[in-house]
Amino acid sequence: MTTSESPPGSGSGADSDRETSGSLRHRLVGLLRELLRRPDEADERYGRIHALRGRVTVQRHSLGARISHWFQALCMLVLMWTGFAIWTGSYWPLNIAPWDGYYIAFGLHIWAGILLMALLFVLFPMYHIYVDGHRQLAELADIREAVHIGQAFAGLKSYIPGYHDARQTYDEEEGDWVAYHPMQKTFFWWISIFFGVLVLTGFGMYAEMRTDPIWWVDLLGFLDGYVGFILLKQIHLLTFFIVVAMVIGHVYFAILPSNRETLKSMVFGDMEAYVLGDEEGDDDGER
Repeated sequence: MTTSESPPGSGSGADSDRETSGSLRHRLVGLLRELLRRPDEADERYGRIHALRGRVTVQRHSLGARISHWFQALCMLVLMWTGFAIWTGSYWPLNIAPWDGYYIAFGLHIWAGILLMALLFVLFPMYHIYVDGHRQLAELADIREAVHIGQAFAGLKSYIPGYHDARQTYDEEEGDWVAYHPMQKTFFWWISIFFGVLVLTGFGMYAEMRTDPIWWVDLLGFLDGYVGFILLKQIHLLTFFIVVAMVIGHVYFAILPSNRETLKSMVFGDMEAYVLGDEEGDDDGER
């Protein structure tokens, strides 16, 4: 008498594991292929850009976004300046009697860090999402474009056809710009991560120096109980140099000739741009 059931140890479990492993491998390969696809092949909007003619004035950055951006830049400069003064002991022109330059530099350093922390982690993301209506998280398309444009910038590939026009094209249907420079959209996330390291290591050292730290200093300085002061200082300085290099790179890309219109929009808000409407509206316009 035969039966359709497999006896124990017949290998059905192994077959199931192989199928699961094969499915996972297939998904990973598919994700990698999708990541490496040319952005103009994966996003049909690049092709639609070629049909656009003329430009209109479009608001790229709202007043709140511009104020936030420049205030963050000011806080960053104060942090760099005072941090360098504390590290080197060169406090001029902060040596203002009757206070010692160290205490002025230290106070400015702490409060600039607190203000930047509030802006970077709370106020700006909420304004960016709920007021301006932009997407804050990086998506697969953003990563794919960043990989391709990074290779093109290094001379390993040619730029995507229509890429430069895409960066100056607003998609009304999506409510966002068709393309971004890799540094333009991912800079916020990288600077936030590294600034988070600066905050934790900085308050860790602050909690170590204070004999009776208040509760929020003790909370943010929890690393003091796990990492020694010297190591905290070394990590803080290393991260500081990384952030300085990123800021210099950000400024460099901003003043490139191809980005001058975008730079002006961070000052005045508007820029001349193409507008990509829905396909039906485009068809009506062509008629």
